[in-house]
Amino acid sequence: MKRVILLIISCCMGLAATAQVSIQFVPEVFGKSIDGLMNASIVSMQSKRNVRLNVTVTEARAGKVLTIQTQPFVLVPGNNIIPSTVIRSAKVAMSGNAIGNYIRQNQAFPLGSYEYNYVLISAASSEEILVEQSFNQDLTPPAPLELIEPFKDDKICEKRPLLTWQPSLPLINGQLYSLTLVEIKEKQNAVEALNYNLPIVNQKGIMNNVLMYPPISKELVEGKTYAWQVTAYKDKTVINRSEVWAFTVKCEDTLANVVEVDDGFRDIEDLARGNYYVAKSTVKFALVNSYAEQPLTYTITCITDPTQKIRSLPKLKLQRGNNKMKIDLSRNHAFKDNYSYLLSVTMPNGQPRNLRFIYKEI
Repeated sequence: MKRVILLIISCCMGLAATAQVSIQFVPEVFGKSIDGLMNASIVSMQSKRNVRLNVTVTEARAGKVLTIQTQPFVLVPGNNIIPSTVIRSAKVAMSGNAIGNYIRQNQAFPLGSYEYNYVLISAASSEEILVEQSFNQDLTPPAPLELIEPFKDDKICEKRPLLTWQPSLPLINGQLYSLTLVEIKEKQNAVEALNYNLPIVNQKGIMNNVLMYPPISKELVEGKTYAWQVTAYKDKTVINRSEVWAFTVKCEDTLANVVEVDDGFRDIEDLARGNYYVAKSTVKFALVNSYAEQPLTYTITCITDPTQKIRSLPKLKLQRGNNKMKIDLSRNHAFKDNYSYLLSVTMPNGQPRNLRFIYKEI
């Protein structure tokens, strides 16, 4: 009976000790390489003591593929990062299977389903486990971070364009974007320009996959070509990066690319691909509604001055079949001559379409 009581007391003490120490690790960001495994933090509510950390990585099919054992280091109350000297002196062992060989050659993990097991033990006794935590992550190829608009090698007339891109997938909590835009000089390609030229736009901390052209950045110049790229990151770690695309500011050629329907109406599907449109007091476009009669859902925002609010837009109704929509803007004093705007239409099937236009007063 006494042994049972002692065992229960021992277990309770162990649980109490474990509750006072925890390990924080983000496998989505740091579970891709050996170096990333040491980007774990240890939160302790205990008094100062010497500890060691053992990390074991297991792949679902291959089994154990890697182990790391650190030298003793000091754990203090509060949040602890693993000291750089401890990381450099840690013993790393890879298994002899195919995944272990891949890690040995590339210092990174191939695609697979992984478990990361962290065990923090007392430096005085390997029997005294302070905390043991496991994290799981499937390493899959990330979806490409693709730019949308301005399109690759596009010709646009907007000197303060709206810049949009596909979200980086899989989504990671705390993920942000940075965007760089530079002018391409003579005899340069887009990648060289991005690496060597002074940025016109160098925006960090973007939360969504769209950027209104920053008011503090100088406007683009007609006839010049520009390169741009978007990077997804968390803290100081790059998660994904887009290709480098180029576009040219050239109004005259872009006007010729606009698809005419009839009587000045343009197909919203063609305009959504990035073509340029001049609205002479009126926006006119055509679309097909295969569903029941319903109101047209749309908004208009100002690209030139993002702080400008557009209100009191006319209510429009979609008929079943072909529709020629006409939005009279001449009586709305919010619209300013030569300002750029973005018309966002929600199609009957729920898909968004964006029409970029410049407003011209008659």
